[in-house]
Amino acid sequence: MFFNKKVQIKHLCISAIGLGLIGCDASSANTEQVVQIQPSSVIVFDHSEIATPIKTMPEHHFFGRVQGGESYNMALFVDGRIERVLVKEGQIVNSGDVLATLYSPNLAQRVTSRESSYESAKAVLHQAKIQQQRSSELVRKKLQPNAVLDDAQRALKVATQQVNNALAQLEEAKNQQKETQLVAPQAGVIGKLYSRSGDYISAGENIVRFESSETQKVVFSLPERIAISLPKTKNVQVSFPSINTTTLGIVTEKSLPNLGQPALFEVTVTLPKNSYENLGITAQLHVPISNDRLYKVSHSALRYDQSNRAYLLSAAENNTLPVSVIAVEKDGVLITSSYPLLQPISRVSEIINPLNLAALDKR
Repeated sequence: MFFNKKVQIKHLCISAIGLGLIGCDASSANTEQVVQIQPSSVIVFDHSEIATPIKTMPEHHFFGRVQGGESYNMALFVDGRIERVLVKEGQIVNSGDVLATLYSPNLAQRVTSRESSYESAKAVLHQAKIQQQRSSELVRKKLQPNAVLDDAQRALKVATQQVNNALAQLEEAKNQQKETQLVAPQAGVIGKLYSRSGDYISAGENIVRFESSETQKVVFSLPERIAISLPKTKNVQVSFPSINTTTLGIVTEKSLPNLGQPALFEVTVTLPKNSYENLGITAQLHVPISNDRLYKVSHSALRYDQSNRAYLLSAAENNTLPVSVIAVEKDGVLITSSYPLLQPISRVSEIINPLNLAALDKR
């Protein structure tokens, strides 16, 4: 009897557990049914855009220093010791001002020696003239033969040539002595002093750098593509940040890059007549990045063909529009095109572009 009760209790427990499991399955089924009837979220993608025209053209900026239109080093053609330097760096000078004087004992001795030679040659010439006149008179009186007169005339001719030669040597020495003074050829500014009073210099050694203030220029180092786009005599915009002014200059020179160095062209821009105080200040050259109509598109709209040529894809007609990339920015790409970019531009691949994405979104 007791055993039968245990069996009954066991059956009751198993039945209770079975009912509990059935309840759990029903609950799970209800839960799954609730999840299935919830609406799924729809993600909509914008697959086209309009190219944005750029109204204010971006610019390249290059920097240089204002210098005189004629900027060169000045030297003397004789050697010696500098007696005095009469100017300072940055000083304004006028045409004909003495910049420095040179003391050269050799030149002074050379002038003295050639003066003596010149005086001696003149004395010989004077005696030759007297002898020629005397011989001419004696021959006229038939007291001397004609051969003596011929000798006197030859001696007079040689003496004349010696005087001329001595005078030329004396003038040469005096001109060299004049070269002991360094004179400003025109109005300008002393840009640099290479030598000071008391220094010994050789012939041709630089003493000062002279900057002409009558005309001014700036030399800019430009990449090849930009330098080629600036033809000579073209007006370019040049600004001076330190004095907050802007002017128009003219491209007058373009030098080729040196071999073995960065491929940068030196472009010289001549400035209109300005104050000498502008010499040495920083100048900024403004060059537009393009002369064509400029647009901005997103990075995803730009694509390249097998020849690495850039193009855009029309979203409406699905045709290609060749473009040229000018610059890449954080928020887009700057491009130019020979076609007016007025129609929508596709941002997706050509493969899925013909499909109706709006219809796909509704599904």
